[in-house]
Amino acid sequence: MGLPANIRDYLDREQIAFESLLHRRTSTLGQAAEACNIPISQLARAVILIDARGLLMAVLPADHVLDFEALCTLLNRDLELVPGNQLTAIFDDCEPRSYPPVAPAYDLDVIVDSALDGLDKITFEPGIHTTLLQVSQSDFRRLLGGDTLSGSFSRPAASLRADISNTDTLLTHVVSQFTPARVKHDIDDFHELPALPITAARILRLAADTRANARQLADIIEQDPGLAAQVLRYANSSLYGYAGRIKDIQTAIARVLGFEFVLNLALGFSIGKSLRVPQEGPFGLDAFWKHSVYAGRLVEQLATLLPGRQQPPRGTIYLAGLLQNLGRLVLGHAFQPEFFILNRFAQANPDMPTTELERHVLGVTHDQIGAWLMEAWGLPQELVVAVRHHHDEGYWDQHCTYPQLILIANRALAMHGLGETDYRGLPAFSLEMLNLKEEQVIELTDILINNREELEDLARRLAA
Repeated sequence: MGLPANIRDYLDREQIAFESLLHRRTSTLGQAAEACNIPISQLARAVILIDARGLLMAVLPADHVLDFEALCTLLNRDLELVPGNQLTAIFDDCEPRSYPPVAPAYDLDVIVDSALDGLDKITFEPGIHTTLLQVSQSDFRRLLGGDTLSGSFSRPAASLRADISNTDTLLTHVVSQFTPARVKHDIDDFHELPALPITAARILRLAADTRANARQLADIIEQDPGLAAQVLRYANSSLYGYAGRIKDIQTAIARVLGFEFVLNLALGFSIGKSLRVPQEGPFGLDAFWKHSVYAGRLVEQLATLLPGRQQPPRGTIYLAGLLQNLGRLVLGHAFQPEFFILNRFAQANPDMPTTELERHVLGVTHDQIGAWLMEAWGLPQELVVAVRHHHDEGYWDQHCTYPQLILIANRALAMHGLGETDYRGLPAFSLEMLNLKEEQVIELTDILINNREELEDLARRLAA
């Protein structure tokens, strides 16, 4: 894909000289900067906001966090982030999540952060994830127009992380300052965890019965038409290579997927669908299910590379990958104002890790809440450990294979822009301990990404 038409035409019209930096396809500005071997501090990015007076593009350094309080005070406006679906309409010639900081090309008002003034050259993504454009400071100002507003409304992300690590009292101010919503957080009102869904409870009781059979499991699943449809869709998927057409749940269990796998698949779908949170945003249902189905499938495949006695049961490791971020759904279900903050903060600052923010805003993280919920529901300890420690490279205690496989899968998927990770690259020690080779993991991940159609369709249906 070449430059978006609006950007190409505007550069030609203004006669701007630029250098194109071609690179592999990336998902974030941090990855693009790394691919081009330039500091991320040299990149500019755009955040699109709105209020009663209309749209506004704020342009700031890519390694800075937008200070909503400072910007609203500076302009005497009550600005909010523009929802993702509206951004797609505004930047209709650009690739998703690539928004060029060239406001006049899209008929937007603009304000530029003064932190960009010290750069001799400005580099930015022009609406595609395979190219950066680099222009001089003076030409960048020409691109933005002669009467561009300017001011100080951001600060380095590193300084925010330092604030977060200092004191909880300071964090309260930091969160309200750097997010578009100001809400009082109070987890003392959270007295009880959500109840286990009825279908999931029936499946767990069946799992504890040593005499359980495929017909009994099929009877439970068939009582939930939506769940039955998802299981049949899986059984008929090319992912599992069955040549015929599966028309009923019992056949799906007996001929294609197996009892243990279908039991865990149904358990995961019934649990995940019981907690409703907003669709959009980095923590919304769309993102949750997309990452979950990819991670579940990848950890299932990675487990097959382990020695026979070390391999976890196929269905259990799949369920662990599928529900690893269950705590995020609980946050959205039980802490709606705080979830709004986290979701919007991550949307405005996509290159910033959010685990520490969760810890200081709520006092807990999604992995802790997810593990508490699984324990309260009586789920197997392997799943509790997987959910609790899937960010912990140093966990090598009981059932460590589960979280370590998930950690590896998450790092591999993050290299393709799926999900988030606090660290780039595959964890070398985890690979060594599990006797996995980096090239094996990369090969399996590439195959998964190159044959993504059915996983994408499943994720869309689960999020609907």
